[in-house]
Amino acid sequence: MTPPSAMSYVLTWLVLMVFLALTVGSSYIAMGPWNTAINMGISCAKAALIALFFMHLRGAGALLRIAALAGLLWLALLFGLGWSDFGTRSISPAAWSR
Repeated sequence: MTPPSAMSYVLTWLVLMVFLALTVGSSYIAMGPWNTAINMGISCAKAALIALFFMHLRGAGALLRIAALAGLLWLALLFGLGWSDFGTRSISPAAWSR
């Protein structure tokens, strides 16, 4: 595998800066609940760029890609279990606040 050129790092950094500007700009636009959805999409795109170019997953072998995917699936499982626990709890006041 040939090492990536400096130009690819610079272009990736520039795209990340554009995504950063989009994130900051979207915080000043009132879009209601769409702000969160759009910013999560931008953050996923930034994470994908970092994984592909800076972590070299684009040219990595199959085993390393499977390990990265397993880490993402494990993270999704932990978030899912955490949110299911949070979503099924009822709100009850503390004993000292009654």
